[in-house]
Amino acid sequence: MNNKPIRCLILLCLVAIAASGTVVAKENKVNISWLTAQIKKHPQVKAAKEVLNAQLYEADGLDKALYNPELSSDFGKEGAEKTYTLGINQTIDFTNKRKSKRQQAVFARISAQKNYELLLQDKMAQALNALVTWEANLKRSELVGQQEKQIEDLLEIIKRRINSGDLGELDAELTYLSLSKLFGETARMQAQLRRAEADLKELLPDWQNNTVDIPLNNWDTNTQRNYDDLIDQHPMVQVAKSQWEVAMLTAEVAKKEKKADPTIGLEAGKLGSEDVLSLTFSMPLYFRNNFSSQYKAANQQANAAESNYLAAIRKQQFAIEASKLALNEYRNRYQKWQTLMHGRAENSESLLQKQWNVGDISTTQYLLTLQQRTEGLLAGIELEQEYQFALIQLLLDTAQLYSTQETTEISK
Repeated sequence: MNNKPIRCLILLCLVAIAASGTVVAKENKVNISWLTAQIKKHPQVKAAKEVLNAQLYEADGLDKALYNPELSSDFGKEGAEKTYTLGINQTIDFTNKRKSKRQQAVFARISAQKNYELLLQDKMAQALNALVTWEANLKRSELVGQQEKQIEDLLEIIKRRINSGDLGELDAELTYLSLSKLFGETARMQAQLRRAEADLKELLPDWQNNTVDIPLNNWDTNTQRNYDDLIDQHPMVQVAKSQWEVAMLTAEVAKKEKKADPTIGLEAGKLGSEDVLSLTFSMPLYFRNNFSSQYKAANQQANAAESNYLAAIRKQQFAIEASKLALNEYRNRYQKWQTLMHGRAENSESLLQKQWNVGDISTTQYLLTLQQRTEGLLAGIELEQEYQFALIQLLLDTAQLYSTQETTEISK
């Protein structure tokens, strides 16, 4: 029995499974700075920016004095004498609530800013994931399109060889079946590519089939570190921490409001022909309501905010740990795949065609090997995509996406 065709088939299968996917020609590239500018054009980000500005103005309001002076006047008549007085009253912040409110303003600004940064982080991750998906779908679409053309060309060759008596009708039927099956796969890949394009156009207003230089190697190097010092700096954790600080200061203000603030006034005027000058003093009497319930409620809210802060730290710790493990798995497999396929994909297609032409393999073996080759390449594209997703997720969980592209110029 001649084992040569079988050996060739096994060799081609191994080559195919290890082969790399179609490389997208990276023309018309854009960098991460362009990507950031595009994200800031998104209506949702613009809306978040307006909310941020509104929250900053609200924080400015906490910096202001609690009480404005009040102007008072009185005009009257006692018998034949006319009387009038003009006065000014000022309530005194006796317990210095303004100091607590000014501290509230500091943490309110931090909370507002970190909320905005958190949205930018999420949008950056969405944009990068959408770009990764688009490029992967583009590779899949090109690969399946190439295979479809290969089988169409094969079918024409088979028809000529049938006419010459070199092949039988069964070879043509097998090729027809393979091609018909591939039509559905090609349509599915094209549909996925169009959906990925629509997602990118929604996220990036000026995007026009650009590729983005994503410095994955640099980013991956940055992920191989200890993240304990980054957890407390994550925008989500910072927001929870700032809300806790604000809640504690709110409780402090509520405690101070249990004590009434006095109002002092100065009035001057005339009573007939005599000048009148008087000093007034008033103080609310907290007999019916001393506002202790409001203080207790604010205290409980502060306790809840503290628990939310601790929960945010815990959540981020486990999210980072899970992302690290996932990235390590995909990185290891992707590196093994790169090593396995290195230099093996270039000649697989021509070698397969040559073996079929000389009759070392049958049409059935040729079609089967061609399908296995495509499945191997698609598996490689899928592995690369998942590796990139895992890397982006870890950068998102450690809040390095926005800060990375803003401060370190890694796109250059």
